[in-house]
Amino acid sequence: MINSMRDKILTLCVLTLLSTGLGICQNPQRVEPTGDERGVAVLPFEIRGLTPDEGTRLRVRFTEALSESKRFDILTDDAFKSLLANVGLTKIDSCNTVACLAQLGKILHVEKVVQVSADRWDQRYILHIRLVNAADGKLLYDERVDFTGAFDEFLSVVTPEQGLKLSHAFLDTGPNWYLIAACVLVGVGLIYWIYSTWASSDSSETGGTHSIPTPQ
Repeated sequence: MINSMRDKILTLCVLTLLSTGLGICQNPQRVEPTGDERGVAVLPFEIRGLTPDEGTRLRVRFTEALSESKRFDILTDDAFKSLLANVGLTKIDSCNTVACLAQLGKILHVEKVVQVSADRWDQRYILHIRLVNAADGKLLYDERVDFTGAFDEFLSVVTPEQGLKLSHAFLDTGPNWYLIAACVLVGVGLIYWIYSTWASSDSSETGGTHSIPTPQ
């Protein structure tokens, strides 16, 4: 009975250790940003059903929220216009594919490009945010938000919320297989140590038990 209870307790402890260890190993994206991800261009919003002034106001609120975390160095509007003028680009409205956005990022000398589209149908708004890595054309972030209500709320609440969300998003974080393998080895080592210690303890108890001589 005692041995059975010990086995159950041991099994529970091992499962807890493994689940905790693997959970930590498989979620390395929870580590704080290193600060390497900088240099971002926020393009003029692609708008449908909105006036140019409304599109500009949305972009300003989004960019302000994105910059609050100080995680990204956001390209200024003056630098943005100057770099486009240097290569003879005046309109980039049709640049909305991932490949085009990556190429545009190289022209602007930034590591990442944020492209946002804003659509309105009566009281319904859709905000679609994408972030592209200029070096390899990889889509790092893709988020769509639907909102129904007044424009003022969409401008002052929904749009900056999405800017903040992007500023705290974890990007370029694939599984760290070396870390996962190390955690698995540690888990196996812990299991072996626990079993060895338990087995040694049981052997000591068994060896220290003397049978009572049977009376003649």
